[in-house]
Amino acid sequence: MVTDISPRYGSVEGGDTITFTGTDFSTDTADYTITIDGVDCPVDTATSTEVTCTSGERIGLVDSSLSIYIEDYGFVALQGLMFRYVSLWSADSTWGGDFAPIEGDSIYIPAGLNLLVDIDETPILEAIVVEGSLTFVPDDDDSTTERFFDARYIFVRGGTMEVGTEDFPYTSKITITMHGDITNGFLPIYGNKVLGCRFCTLDMHGPTRTPTWTKLAATVEVGENEITLAEAVDWEVGE
Repeated sequence: MVTDISPRYGSVEGGDTITFTGTDFSTDTADYTITIDGVDCPVDTATSTEVTCTSGERIGLVDSSLSIYIEDYGFVALQGLMFRYVSLWSADSTWGGDFAPIEGDSIYIPAGLNLLVDIDETPILEAIVVEGSLTFVPDDDDSTTERFFDARYIFVRGGTMEVGTEDFPYTSKITITMHGDITNGFLPIYGNKVLGCRFCTLDMHGPTRTPTWTKLAATVEVGENEITLAEAVDWEVGE
């Protein structure tokens, strides 16, 4: 059984060392057949609790999949965990060797393409249509890192947009701004200046705060810049 995969993402160009942590693994590297999106991931090391492999190059648009088979054991339970091949926003290869989108450009993310936003700021984009996945990951080394993403329309159509999940929350800071006014064109049903979701998965999770809400312990008068709460909280400045 797999209990953790690190890292969760890797480049479509391959060459990433992936570590699977779990229980009851074989210690013989020859026992393993690991495939990710149909691409072999040759095993480098194996213990009873940890297995590593090196990802190969993934070519084309392929649905995400992961399979770990151990000889005489069978297929390993993944507990819903997944390693995902991604195309990095910062990589020229993502844009066909050309430059990244500039202000006013539109982006289409087809099914089978996972676009990972690894830059701190984008220009104001026109429309982003997501049928694959659009993923934002935090800076694991600095929770104060702030990223900015700007667009007039984001339409997730049968795909996935992820800004942290319940199990893997977004721990840095991010500002997603939708631009536009009443004079801009409307998407049927959804309108303008909109993040639309149609048959999609939209995950937006930050760190869990306790409690998520509470009561005032005293009245707050107009113009005051402090409040007194009825109980202690772990909220941080800016939240």
